[in-house]
Amino acid sequence: MKVKDPVCGMVIESTTAAAHGTYGSETVYFCSVACQASYDQKHHRSA
Repeated sequence: MKVKDPVCGMVIESTTAAAHGTYGSETVYFCSVACQASYDQKHHRSA
């Protein structure tokens, strides 16, 4: 399934995403660990 990294906007495959996290009831996918860290920092979530 194609998903969009919410930090950089890159479209990636969910099955090959470099990182992902659950925020509330939503799973968010990232193209890199750096994008996940940036998202976590903005949303005050610890990795």
